[in-house]
Amino acid sequence: MSDPRSPLGEALALREFWDLHGDPVLRGEGVPRGDGKLVILLPGLFANDIYLRTLRRWLGWIGYQVETSRLALNAGCADRLLDQVETSVRRRIDRHEGQIAVIGHSRGGMLGKALLTRLNYTSDGSTEVTHFVALGSPVGVALNKGKDGLVQMAQGTGQNSANSFVVDAGRRAMRFLDPDCTSPLCGCRYMDDLLEPLEPSVRTTTIFSVDDPIVAPSACPIEGANNIEVGGSHGGLVFNKEVYPHIAEALQ
Repeated sequence: MSDPRSPLGEALALREFWDLHGDPVLRGEGVPRGDGKLVILLPGLFANDIYLRTLRRWLGWIGYQVETSRLALNAGCADRLLDQVETSVRRRIDRHEGQIAVIGHSRGGMLGKALLTRLNYTSDGSTEVTHFVALGSPVGVALNKGKDGLVQMAQGTGQNSANSFVVDAGRRAMRFLDPDCTSPLCGCRYMDDLLEPLEPSVRTTTIFSVDDPIVAPSACPIEGANNIEVGGSHGGLVFNKEVYPHIAEALQ
């Protein structure tokens, strides 16, 4: 059997997918119902919305409206990507009043944190991001350690570093897609929005795996948030039957 803490342990995600489809939680059993708030769902590095389809459908099933990122690929300059996401979701927000939640997996959690800052800063009061859920996301490094922590993570150094293969792949993608981007050393709007402290009114939950071979578990908790440890793979956090009840509770 694969060691869940090695990159090969990511093969467990397939088993987690099938386990979820045999569990009553996928039918909404035993979880609180949603109140119709809009949930913005953001994918992780090198991914798009396709692998989030099960989570998206489940959120709709239990009573939420869901808007996806519409990103073709979450790779390259985060400022460019966030501009694309913001443009897309604002069309949906213009037709919605009330509370908004943001859920981001992995790198999507970092995009999500910056997005909620932008949306709340420009809100006219008719909408507000009130709930933020980060799944296996190193957003904790940004909010707890600031830019120095992000630089260490990007360089693959320190206890909060991501898997070296993933770090190197991200660098190569950045050089190819956005050769002029110097993140996290830049002073772009994305960095400002990411590093802005969370408002106390935003109900924040992080859910991360202690077995995660991609993102160091120590990089995920946010000071003052509801930080929840589970077991399992990194990619499988969006299929993990243990995670779904926590998401439902976090959105209340």
